[in-house]
Amino acid sequence: MTIRKILIAALLVLCQPAFALLNAVESAPDSIILPATTNGMVSFKAWCDDECEDKHKKRARLTANTKFVLDGQALKYEDFRRRYAAMRFSEDSYALVVYEADTNTVTEIEISR
Repeated sequence: MTIRKILIAALLVLCQPAFALLNAVESAPDSIILPATTNGMVSFKAWCDDECEDKHKKRARLTANTKFVLDGQALKYEDFRRRYAAMRFSEDSYALVVYEADTNTVTEIEISR
């Protein structure tokens, strides 16, 4: 009977869906600071109304699974970083940084002109 209860408990734990809480932060593209490789931390500042304080500044870890999108085109990190550095931004430009709250890892960075 005890073995049956342990097996049922183990199955219930293993069958639980793994949900990650994602945060999406809209930011000005020129407020993003990219690391040299995907093994580093990206810094970005959330858009705020009148006065921005330090609490609007965020840092999150990039991984090999992070998706990089520039003007609707998915790119490898090296190409994304190179094209991002050469970009000129307008008032309509925006950046969206999506990251997992629990692990503080970035899942996607999207920048549009």
